[in-house]
Amino acid sequence: MRKKTNRKNNCTVHFMINEDEMRELNNRFSYTNYKTKREFYKDSIFKNKIISIDISGEFRKELRELTSCISRNSANLNQIAKVANSTGLIYKEDIENIKEALQGELLFLAEFREKVMDNIINQVID
Repeated sequence: MRKKTNRKNNCTVHFMINEDEMRELNNRFSYTNYKTKREFYKDSIFKNKIISIDISGEFRKELRELTSCISRNSANLNQIAKVANSTGLIYKEDIENIKEALQGELLFLAEFREKVMDNIINQVID
C-alpha cells in the first residue's frame, strides 16, 4: 500500500506550448532572480492583473467611431503630404484642418480612455 503524503500543494497544472514559446519562456526566466521555474510560473500567473473588456454594444460602436476617425485623418494627412511633395507647397488652411482633426481625435481618445478606465474600475470593484 502506498503511503499518503499530506501536501499543501496537491493540485497539478499541465499545459503544452510549442518550441518557440518554450524558448521565450526560458529567455524570460533567465532575466529573473527566481530560483525555480515553478516560482516564476506562479508569480507570472498570480501577480499579473488580467483585464477583460466586453467590446459589444455601445463600447463597440465607440471603438468603430474612433477607428473611423483615425482612418479619415490619416487619409487626409496622406493626401496633403502627396500634394506637398508634388508641388512643394503646403497651405495654411490644410495645416489648420489637420490641427483641428487631431485635436478632435485627442479629445475623443481622452473621453474614450476615461470610459474604458471607468469600466475597468467598476469591474474590479464589483
